[in-house]
Amino acid sequence: MNLLILNSFKGLKKKKIQMLGIIVLVLLSTGIYTTMNSAVDRLEDRYYNYLEENNVEHVSLDVVIDYKNDITLDSLDNYMNNELSSVNKEELQLLNMYRYCLSGSSDACNQNLFLGVEQIFKKYGVYDKLAVPKLERLSKKYDFKYELQKTKITTDELDTINAMPYLKDKKINIPYLVDGKFPEKTGEITILPKYAKINKFEIGDNYKLNGKTYKIVGFAYASDYIYPMLSMNQPIFDEKHNNIVFMNEDDYKSFDGIDNNTYGILLNGNYNRKNRIKVEVASSEETKDKKQIDADKELKLAKEKGDSGKVINLIFKEESKDVRIGINTVVRLLRTDMIQMEFDSDRTFAKAFLYLLLSISIFVIMVITKKRIEDERLQIGVLKSLGYKRYQIAIGYLVYPIVGALIGGILGYGIGVLFHLPLTTYFLSYFTIPLEGFKIKPTYLFNCIWIPVVLLSILSFIISMYMLRKKPLDLLREGSDLKVNLLSKISNKLTKFMSFESRFRYQLASRSFGKLLIVTLTSFCTGMLITLIIVGLNLFSSMIDTMFDEMKFEYMINYNNAITTPSSEDDLILSTNADIKKVLDKFGKEKELKDSEFTATLTGIDTYTKYINIVDEEEHNLIPKLYEEDDSILINQNIKEYMNIDVGDYIIFNLNDKEVKYQVVGVTNQYLNATIYTTREQLSKHLGYDEAVYNMKYTSNKKYKSMKNLSDDELSNISNIFSIEDLRRNIEKQMQTMNSAIYIVIFFASFMVLIIVAVIANIVVEENRKTISLMKVIGYKNNEVSSIVLNVYTPFIIIAYLISIPCMIRLLEWILKIILDDIEMTIPVTMSPGMGILGLVCLLIGYYIAISLSKRALNEVPLAVALKRE
Repeated sequence: MNLLILNSFKGLKKKKIQMLGIIVLVLLSTGIYTTMNSAVDRLEDRYYNYLEENNVEHVSLDVVIDYKNDITLDSLDNYMNNELSSVNKEELQLLNMYRYCLSGSSDACNQNLFLGVEQIFKKYGVYDKLAVPKLERLSKKYDFKYELQKTKITTDELDTINAMPYLKDKKINIPYLVDGKFPEKTGEITILPKYAKINKFEIGDNYKLNGKTYKIVGFAYASDYIYPMLSMNQPIFDEKHNNIVFMNEDDYKSFDGIDNNTYGILLNGNYNRKNRIKVEVASSEETKDKKQIDADKELKLAKEKGDSGKVINLIFKEESKDVRIGINTVVRLLRTDMIQMEFDSDRTFAKAFLYLLLSISIFVIMVITKKRIEDERLQIGVLKSLGYKRYQIAIGYLVYPIVGALIGGILGYGIGVLFHLPLTTYFLSYFTIPLEGFKIKPTYLFNCIWIPVVLLSILSFIISMYMLRKKPLDLLREGSDLKVNLLSKISNKLTKFMSFESRFRYQLASRSFGKLLIVTLTSFCTGMLITLIIVGLNLFSSMIDTMFDEMKFEYMINYNNAITTPSSEDDLILSTNADIKKVLDKFGKEKELKDSEFTATLTGIDTYTKYINIVDEEEHNLIPKLYEEDDSILINQNIKEYMNIDVGDYIIFNLNDKEVKYQVVGVTNQYLNATIYTTREQLSKHLGYDEAVYNMKYTSNKKYKSMKNLSDDELSNISNIFSIEDLRRNIEKQMQTMNSAIYIVIFFASFMVLIIVAVIANIVVEENRKTISLMKVIGYKNNEVSSIVLNVYTPFIIIAYLISIPCMIRLLEWILKIILDDIEMTIPVTMSPGMGILGLVCLLIGYYIAISLSKRALNEVPLAVALKRE
């Protein structure tokens, strides 16, 4: 057996290209595995320490105030004489309506009134006075600390800035100082180090913000902004234009910006921060049937297990009368927990890639092993006749996987060590975490060696055992007696009308079904990978393009309260969420709802719209249809397909605890969101207003480019300014990075084809040495022989790639149908023909490079081989 192993090592010299192919595949798999895991380790270790050291909140919440029962007329009068004594005219009008509501006039009470009152209470500090008693009770019951998290957001040209007051006694979300100091005096600020570096700010420099000059005294991170999504205008962190500013408390009070306050809570006790929190909302059924005893048991068990997610969800479910999940809850969870999703996805990708490339290595080893066994069948027959067991002979063929795994694994680990830091730096362009000392885990070197060695050796041994199953007499039989396989017979019949060169080429391909299958599957799988990336990015691009095509305005302004003041130059919108209770067909028969708790956005618009373009699939304007009859609505394609609603159907909504019936008169060509259009006059009426009001407007007024252009009164009424240009710029910047990913994937796929085809082509040359030599004797030139022998797989690669495109598209449609079924959305799947052709061209380039590498072996085949006996 030692002689067999020694003979196998000698054979490595003759199989350099095959051996190199195995080493490269193992190197790529282990290199990516080590690089990604090490980069994630470096971030993950620091991330969880960062959460603990800086007391990062578990979750944020909004306190629910029952504005109909929690406040009396006397308490309202007291607030109006004190905290609310400086309200403006519109706010005073709203508070007077609220007085009528509290004095018993139920017609004056509606949800929009309560929302307006809440915004006024938040603005003047009344909300916090009402919230604290409720939080005190809950903090004792669930054992948590709470703290008001104050933030003001402002825009200044291209920059989006979140301002925060620096408080020395802060207990939750303690900021992390990178360099310098925190602001102590008026006029001092501390900013993000990344923003400072890119914009070339140093400590001691002046920084202008909202028309005022501040002095930079330090650089710091906001610990609750690990993923710094500062605004919905810029969902992807932009280091150049996104900044967080800590300032003196007096400066913060006078700072002009939109308030965005919430309560952060931090659970006391030993909780596992690796358990990502998924907030859940209690359904009406759960709320009715809940049992306090069971809730107490669940709370006790969750505390014992350190399950913070369970405790948080119990708070929201059991205390739904006092706290709720607001938009801040979701956004702030994304800021602190999104990086955990990055950890999970990257580790999954690294592991999947490791086993995927090792699986491809197995196919390569299988072809090499099969070729060696066929070449050495006479020797194997003799060894079996002498009494050697099959497993003893099979062990000799483990040299390829062991040597390839050892060399490739060690080199892959080395590459991972070198490249993990650049990948970590790339991650930190999206997340703000302070990095400290880090050591590569030695377990990765162990994994990079033992996983490939064990996996490849076991599978190779099984393959060898199967190939060595023949009896000695069968192995000693002359090669000329070997039967022609079925594929060769079929190929012979199909190609009998072709030229000799073409028939010979396809006969060569069909004689080895294994090699043909490997090349075809490689092309098919790489084609699916390329299609996946192209279609995925095309989906995103098409949705973005559609969204921006619909947005002809530059700014969307959201207001805290409903406004009656007209604005002739802008599109005025009244928007509210409404639950769909029933759907009736045109004959009045009730339809079965796919989702019994579906909430849509009812959007009231006017007859003339400057920026809103609502059309159907044939580009016909649908807005006039809303004014043909009262209570008419337009639904979008998303709602139509998800809820199975057609034109002519009636939808019954729940508005202000009343059922309101609308008829569907058209379907827009929009797929995003769950938006339903109606007239602003009718919607205002159903919401309880005497005249048409609006709480949103679309405008192109340039004054909204910077908040310093707005008056204090106007700014106090605005809840958000959504800039289309900021969003477009933010997404386009990310799209540049994503588009580069396409070319990386295509290059990688082409490289994979290059490696596989180079190995296969080299084996083809070895298998057909006598045929190649004979063709040279007959008079064929080297280029002609190469064209016949080596280009044999070209049509199979093209066909496999072309078949992979519709297969991947159908698979994506099926996956999206399953995924989007739960999030109430439909997305059309399309692919750019140009990118598909580019993928094929790059695949063929890799193929032909591999062929050119194998030409050398073909050219070196001497004429004398044709004279040798088999």
